Amino acid sequence: MVRPQRPHEPTSERTPDPAPEPASGARSGSGSDPDRAAGRWAPARVLAYTGLVVVLGVLAGLGAALLTWILHATEEIVYGHGEEHGQVLTNGVEAWRMSLGVAVVSIVLALAWWLLRRRVTLVGVEGMVAGKPTPVWGTVANAAFQMIGVGAGLPVGREVAPRELGGLAGERLTARLGNHGLTEHDRRVLIGAAAGAGLAAVYQVPLGGAVFAMELLLAQISTTIAATCLSMSVIAVIVSRVVVDPVHQFAAPMLDSTDWHLLVWALVVGLLLGPFGGWFGDVADHVKATSQRGNLTLLTLPLAGIATAVYAWWFPLVLGNGRAAMQTAFLGIGLGLALATLVGKCLLTMLTLRAGAVGGTLAPGFAAGALSGAILGHLAQLALPGIDVPIASLAVLGAAAVLATSLRGPATGMLMIVGITGQGHDAFAALALAVGAAYATSALRPKLPGVPRPRP
Repeated sequence: MVRPQRPHEPTSERTPDPAPEPASGARSGSGSDPDRAAGRWAPARVLAYTGLVVVLGVLAGLGAALLTWILHATEEIVYGHGEEHGQVLTNGVEAWRMSLGVAVVSIVLALAWWLLRRRVTLVGVEGMVAGKPTPVWGTVANAAFQMIGVGAGLPVGREVAPRELGGLAGERLTARLGNHGLTEHDRRVLIGAAAGAGLAAVYQVPLGGAVFAMELLLAQISTTIAATCLSMSVIAVIVSRVVVDPVHQFAAPMLDSTDWHLLVWALVVGLLLGPFGGWFGDVADHVKATSQRGNLTLLTLPLAGIATAVYAWWFPLVLGNGRAAMQTAFLGIGLGLALATLVGKCLLTMLTLRAGAVGGTLAPGFAAGALSGAILGHLAQLALPGIDVPIASLAVLGAAAVLATSLRGPATGMLMIVGITGQGHDAFAALALAVGAAYATSALRPKLPGVPRPRP
């Protein structure tokens, strides 16, 4: 795998930390752990490592369960109900209630994040992997703030919080067990795997979380790394089910790659949406690298919240991490509403992150992709009257194409969509075609004015 220069998924610091270098003798794509090849798997190390895989899986799952409970509790307060499989959170809720909720919470969180940053230096997952000291209660508070914000309607992703709690557990425990034969390579792998397990648990996607850790956090793979990431993610997913519903989160059409018409649509969707996904990632990187972290947060974040509240009065699907928008795209959405939601979602997500909020862009990315796929379907219907266009299926393909290119993680993007929509094996060929085509055209995209040159 190619190591990304700066993973698009955000950290809690202004400047993202560089990706960790492999331990001595490790190679990206290597088939075995270098320490094992050198015969250094001493019994103490085996016991400590195996025990940590189990314990960290449990802790990552419990952390995801706690954060999900906070999310649902906030949704109950703001919307009067929580979000469930196949349902749209904003349906049936008064506009004033939703707008007031996001506006008030943005003011409260502006003060909360401002106070937190005055007392501790927040460290993201990449910093944890690189060995930076991580404040325990500051990281926990930061994760809770993120889930409260998303639950109240801030238009950012919720995936950073469970990753940071998982990474925190890994960083603390590996530091305590450093004298039990664990190497620096072990420490990095365990922290990265724990962060991926947190993501896996909150979305109930064990394979997606494990591949995320290998593809984007560790940027290397071996037998030991794969076994570590997969085992930890599975344990975290199972443990988190004390709170998290195991049913896949979205009701979506099942893709059938034996239909050659769908393969043609997958190719078209991927080719057209690849540059958009790349630009989405470029802008996301830029706004997070320049995000407000000082006293101005007390002004900028409330203003972003008020802007979100005003737009949501007429277009409530922009609220939250993107689940409502994506589910609506799968259930059926008109062209005008899809366009208004897509524009508002992209602008408000970037504005909120730039204003000082902490959050992710994974869910906003797949929501933007689903809306874009639906828009392409409607345009195709207008241009080709009489042709049966599977708009909902195009939304699924668009979600995979944009998520993969915005993350710079093709395997992660595809497997995340498979997991959260419950796709079967018949979907893989169409999704892979869409992601591959998107990656090709994304690499050809020109630089956006005012945004740093795109990463490879």
